[in-house]
Amino acid sequence: REIKVERPGVDLMIALDILKGQQGPKRDIVLVNAAYALYTVEKVKSIDDGMIMARESIDSGRAHEKLNQLKEFSNRDQ
Repeated sequence: REIKVERPGVDLMIALDILKGQQGPKRDIVLVNAAYALYTVEKVKSIDDGMIMARESIDSGRAHEKLNQLKEFSNRDQ
């Protein structure tokens, strides 16, 4: 129940809240998914290292900054 998205657009707000530092089970799922992705592309040597990297990226604000850069890039030429 905690992680189910029930209304359109809510998923975006959840993601933004997580990138802005909100704690909880939704963030934990994001961290685990990011850790496995980082491990799969061999950016880290272990899932634990991936968790650390993902946590640091969110906590430092770098992940949110990258999202903003992607939005700016996507909106160019429109």
